[in-house]
Amino acid sequence: HHTPVLSKHMAAGAIHDSKERCDAPKCMPETRVAVQDEILSWITDGHKDTEPKQILWVTGPAGTGKTAILGTIAERCKAEGMLGATFFFSSFSSSLARRSKTHLVSTLAYQLLEHEVLDQVGQFRARICRAIRRSPAILQKRLQTQFDELIILPFRHGAPAGAGPMSQNRMAIIIDGLDECDCIEDEPRNRRTKEDDQREILSTILHAANDPSFPFVFVIASRPELAIRDFFSTDVARSATRELFLDNKYHPDADIRLFYDAKFSSIRRRFNLSPEWPTVKELLKLVANASGQFIYAATVMRFVEGPPPGTQNVAPAVPGLRTPHQRLVRILELRTRAHSPNVRPLEALDILYDSVLRTCSEPSLSMKWLRAIHIYGARGFVGFEPTPARLLRLWMEQSPGEEVCALGPLSSLIYIPSDPNCDEPYAFYHKSFVDFFEDKSRCADLFLS
Repeated sequence: HHTPVLSKHMAAGAIHDSKERCDAPKCMPETRVAVQDEILSWITDGHKDTEPKQILWVTGPAGTGKTAILGTIAERCKAEGMLGATFFFSSFSSSLARRSKTHLVSTLAYQLLEHEVLDQVGQFRARICRAIRRSPAILQKRLQTQFDELIILPFRHGAPAGAGPMSQNRMAIIIDGLDECDCIEDEPRNRRTKEDDQREILSTILHAANDPSFPFVFVIASRPELAIRDFFSTDVARSATRELFLDNKYHPDADIRLFYDAKFSSIRRRFNLSPEWPTVKELLKLVANASGQFIYAATVMRFVEGPPPGTQNVAPAVPGLRTPHQRLVRILELRTRAHSPNVRPLEALDILYDSVLRTCSEPSLSMKWLRAIHIYGARGFVGFEPTPARLLRLWMEQSPGEEVCALGPLSSLIYIPSDPNCDEPYAFYHKSFVDFFEDKSRCADLFLS
């Protein structure tokens, strides 16, 4: 009964617990509890609201932890039998499938096929398989047609309403990083933009959510980008959607403080430092500088920790930055123009990225490597397979050992495979760093066209 068509057309790496996401961020225990609880209680009890909604849009600026929260929610839902399917977009994933809409519906349908609870719903599996047999080209059609035929119709003819295992609790389909969905040009006359594709995904989701026989709710996370915001502000979307904006009412400062505490205590153990390090005053300054952005805190801690132990490809320590304490002092000396009323929300982050780049012996060479890794490494040359770091090194190095000079000091921003001969690609820890070095107004004289 199993259909090979779906498994061929599926983005395995986009599923929440895939091998590709084994290092993906999750919430540290005891952090982000209020947000998680709000999302989970909406999934279980949202239908009891006075105006029940089918879609929850989790949004907020770059680096506020949306992906970590949804990764943790996916695991908690799965543990409680409330998870339908997941899809985590990633703009610099090695697989094309995680950067575009092409595999979204087939990946969701595949997970629903494999689902043990849904197997008891009427003839759900058999119906999906029949739909594919009837129309083998279904996966070339527009998203709404795919969703209708592969997911909605099999449910519509399923168990009578109110019967069967679906009626006991609501189940969620989780889609993360919609703003990272890119447009893949198959033909030049196809003048679509990524915004067109994002709108198409959203209207497909809205269409499904408004279908009375569709048994799932959607949790969608994205940055509040213009096209996505515009979509959610239309009347028909607004009446189906609840918005959860990750701002100060969820106490990110308290959570960021917990995060720093845990990370500093492991550095103290590793380097045998005094329990008084760092001082409370220093800690509070780091919390204030993060201004609600976990990505700031995570980058600071990777920088203070220094390169992971046992890595060979690390540049000799920059004088003055050999120990965690020296690196912490460097971070605390960064002058943010923060707390002025018209400050850009990413100001502290830009200053942090800028100063880490300037620890390189030749920042312009490092920029050249970063651009090459972004364009060719993560996305691959042809065939969209990622380029292993060792091949990129052969292509980029003008003299042996250049990689270490160019990238060694950047271990807090980019993952560098520790085995120089393995097939792993480089990987950026966060999209906001790529945003920074691609934007001339943000990285100023470091910018490389």
